[in-house]
Amino acid sequence: MRRLAIATLIGLLLALPVTGAHASPTALLPSGFKDFAFDQHLGTQLPRDIRLRDEAGQAVTTAALFDKGKPLVLVFDYFRCTTLCGVVLGDLAAALEQVPLTPGKDYAVMAVSIDPNDSPADAAAMKARHFERDPALAGAIHALVGDPADQGRDVRRLATAAGFPYKLDEASGQYAHPTGVVLVSPGGTVSRYILGIGYDPTDLRLGLVDASKGAVGSVADHLLLLCYGYDPAQGKYNAEVGRLMQATGAVSVLGVGLLVWRATRRPGKG
Repeated sequence: MRRLAIATLIGLLLALPVTGAHASPTALLPSGFKDFAFDQHLGTQLPRDIRLRDEAGQAVTTAALFDKGKPLVLVFDYFRCTTLCGVVLGDLAAALEQVPLTPGKDYAVMAVSIDPNDSPADAAAMKARHFERDPALAGAIHALVGDPADQGRDVRRLATAAGFPYKLDEASGQYAHPTGVVLVSPGGTVSRYILGIGYDPTDLRLGLVDASKGAVGSVADHLLLLCYGYDPAQGKYNAEVGRLMQATGAVSVLGVGLLVWRATRRPGKG
């Protein structure tokens, strides 16, 4: 039974994409962006009273999005950006297309513009540009801009709570900001940061299962989560031998328990 458990877990691990194949995120960043990094606020409750508008121009609050009972991928960007933002959004879309969770049912995405001049039309154009090739994924995307009445103050408050600094360079008209996404638990608590660009689908998969607090993911997802440890410094998950052996032991105990249960239910021979 123990050998079977080990073989099962090894099979699951081998089926995952190889990590570390992406280019170093910092090597690809323009020089002005390298000074900006997430100030990680793990466990922080994000403000629930932030007023936003979606790509259709409809008003929405963060509370309404947080209370849908599923984890969220929160990404800050600005939708008319001509440099790094398209890379972040394109990489996120490509990675999520490979995550074996159901968009809309298991998770949703909040793409929030940090530019107070972005409009719902800009949000709709961004969504079509990066996410429409996968209709299921597109249906799970909330493309959001700030309320024009507050001149970006609410978005700034949300970004600050999430540990996302940004600054407008007046000369170029571009925003300097970190790269990465924030995984948010149901209710609006910061759970994990996946940093950089070139996102590994495995990191997003495990991070969403982790953020869900057991609400989403298959048995295989939760077994894999036992084998991986989250490294906040790298903003990714790494396989750990100790966790693998603990998970193997847990599977072995469950297997033995199942055999005992079945044996006790067999009718006696008379």
